[in-house]
Amino acid sequence: MTTTNERAAREPLTELDALTADAFLGQLAALRQQRDEIDRCIRAYLAYAREFTSPRPYTLTSLAEAAGLSISGVRTAYTHADCAAVARALGREPRSRS
Repeated sequence: MTTTNERAAREPLTELDALTADAFLGQLAALRQQRDEIDRCIRAYLAYAREFTSPRPYTLTSLAEAAGLSISGVRTAYTHADCAAVARALGREPRSRS
């Protein structure tokens, strides 16, 4: 079964004129939801890479390059809530920063 998000992501631009206003707005909203979910996943990956890997975190430079962010963007991309979500998923706390 194809979801609305999957259909919206694959909708050829040439078919946009054929959409009703409601269908167009629905697909645009589905794309926004898909983008928001991807952003959430990226934040979780960054939190994992910086806070949960041992013996050291991934470098800011390597993460910035992979995520298409600046180094300062990586530093500020994830929050304590993102770290908490990763901790719950892994069933363990972040590594200590000793």
